[in-house]
Parts: sequence; C-alpha cells; structure tokens
Amino acid sequence: MKEEVHIIGGGITGLFLAYHHTKRGDSVTLYEGSDRLGGLIGTKVVEEGLVELAANGVLLTDAMKSMLDDIGLTPLYPNKASRRRYFWIKRKLSRLPISIFTGLRLLYTVGFKKLKFNEEQNFETWAGQMFGISVTKNIMEPAIGGVYGTRLDSLQAESIFSKWDGSGKSTILKEVKKNKAKTYGTVSFPKGMEDLVSHLVTYLKPKIQFKTLFPLESLDDTLQWKGKIRLSLSLKNLIPLLGNRIERDEFPNLLSITTITRFGKNHLTKKPCFGILFGKNEGIHALGVLSNSDIFPGRTNDGLHSETWIYPSLAKTDETISWESILEKDRKLITRKTDTPKAVYVTSWTGAFPAYDRKLFLFNQKLDSLESKWMAEGIDIRFLGNYRKGIGLRSLFESTSRE
Repeated sequence: MKEEVHIIGGGITGLFLAYHHTKRGDSVTLYEGSDRLGGLIGTKVVEEGLVELAANGVLLTDAMKSMLDDIGLTPLYPNKASRRRYFWIKRKLSRLPISIFTGLRLLYTVGFKKLKFNEEQNFETWAGQMFGISVTKNIMEPAIGGVYGTRLDSLQAESIFSKWDGSGKSTILKEVKKNKAKTYGTVSFPKGMEDLVSHLVTYLKPKIQFKTLFPLESLDDTLQWKGKIRLSLSLKNLIPLLGNRIERDEFPNLLSITTITRFGKNHLTKKPCFGILFGKNEGIHALGVLSNSDIFPGRTNDGLHSETWIYPSLAKTDETISWESILEKDRKLITRKTDTPKAVYVTSWTGAFPAYDRKLFLFNQKLDSLESKWMAEGIDIRFLGNYRKGIGLRSLFESTSRE
C-alpha cells in the first residue's frame, strides 16, 4: 500500500531513507534546511587530488550492492596493500600490539566470558575489567577511540553496543554472530564519497519531491502532517526542534572533530598501509590517520601521497597553534624526519558527532518514549541518525531499510 512519507533532513540518512521508501512505491517528500544534500558526506576536488569531508568509505553488503546497481554507481575496491594496518604503541609502529598470551585470553573472553554492561562505568573502566588492561590500552583505546572520535573515558559500552544483550546471559561471540551480515570490505567510489551523494540525488529526483532551504523552527506544525514523519537530522539540529520536550540537563554531549588531509611526496610508513591508530598517552595528538592513496587508487595527482589525520577538538589547546603545525609534529614522531607538505586542507566540524556515552543512551530512551506517546496519538513519527542505531554508513543504510 502506497504511503505518504515526510523526511526531514537531507543528509545521507535522509537520502538512504528516501531510497528505501521509493523502492516500496511510497510518495516521498524530503525537506532540507540548506541548499546542499548529503550532510557531512562529500568530497572536495583540489589540485592535488581528492579531499573527503568526513567518511572515506562504506562497508559493502549485498543490500548496499543492490542499491549501487539501482543508482548506477560502481564501487571502487581497495588496494591489497591497504590490508596492512598499524597501531602506535610504546612510541613505535606495531601490527600486533599485544602478546600471544594476551591474544589467547582475548579469544577466551570473546568466546566464553559473559557480556555484562555497567551503567556506572565509562568504556575504559568497563573494558579494563572485561578484557584486561593490555587489550584495553593497546587495541580498544586506539580502535574504538579512532572510530568514535574521542577517548574511551568519554564513551560507554552500553551506548556503543546497544544492539547487544549485556545482561550477563550472552557472550560477545554470540552477539556478533546474531548481528553478523556478509560484507565485502570497505569500498569507495571513483570521484570519492560525493559520488554516492550525487548518484543518490540523481536517482531520487524524478521519484520524490525535494524541498531545500526549508525553514523548520519547531515540531509543532510538523506533528500536524498526514502520513509518516521521519526526522533524519543531526543531533545538533534536532535538539533545538525538541524545545521544552527535553530538559537542558538531558541534552546529549556533542563532539567536535577536525580532519586534515595532507598531500606530500613521501609516505608516512615504509610500506603502504591502511593507516595508523594511536594509543592514549603515546605522544600523538591525533586519534588516527588514513593513508588515502595507499587505500584507494585515483586519490592523488602527480604521484603525491595523501593522508587524512583525525583530531578531537581537545588536541588544540592553544588557539595560537595551527592545526597544520600539530599534524607536522605528530608526523615527525613517526617518520623521525622533517618533511614539507605539498598542500594541507583542514575541515572542522563543530558539535557534529554524538558522544556515545551514558547521556546519549538516556537521550535515546527519551526519544523512544516520545515516539510511543505520539504513536498512541496517531502520529507516526521516528527519529533516525547516527545517534540512534549505530555509527557508520552501513548501520545507517540498514536501520533506514527497516523504516
């Protein structure tokens, strides 16, 4: 049965949602406050090559493959060299940052130890008890912190693994198997991630209504609309719309991230690699760095090497110090050389990412109760985004497919 669907927010979540509803034959209108679609996802073309504004790839699944076929977009698969990944531990590069004995303990924990969350503990404390200090410091801290844009003491396990049963009845292995889907690794596109946005928009334009520069100051008028209402706004834009429906002390914490893409003649590591994840208190300000031109072909011109460094806002403690100088100081610790870049491009996102902590978990419970209240009143409304069902484009694509 054809339904009327209103999607508020033209970021990648809104575009994914519009795609799924269009496939079902629904009548879709998408509302966006700016004149640009895609949200944080986009690619800047510069003289030296491509600069990704946020994500540099997406985890490919069968469902994602089907969508790419529909919108006429061919995925770009990574180079074999990108399988090599490094950790920066004890001030040096390592591909295996824990001992064999610790690795065996980790396998036992994953397979047999009961998974139990503790709402009073941050991720660092919880992981230390669950996995031990070595795994937490040398694997969890760089890997999880790099993905979620902050350090473990600012995160909470229950919020990150919200799909898992953390009551103490299941194991990590069981939860992974329960939620596992076949994947083909991380892919990008010939013209970068902007290709995904532009092809989705081209596909959707004849099928739905786009209303850009749409003014939205509160939810009051929206709640009167007929049909399904789906809010796919960023948290930063959603919070003001909720008005007095949420108290100030219930506001979730937002993170600010800076990404710096550096073009130069010399590689960061002796061998091509995916990138490096940095442990806590290891002398590096960055959370991680991606070796773009090692991962995907066609990222640079004239044989240059491209890297994207990811920094939390706290890395810049003095406004008189430039992001470029912070990067070069970090890079020198790794290469032990002074190397002048060809070009550097800085992109800063203020309050654009959710902090996956206890406050976010409670905020999502609040949204659940609002949805239930409105559904009882006959208003079909849902909140969707990277703060609801998991971070990453794959999670957003899968969660919107169920709406």
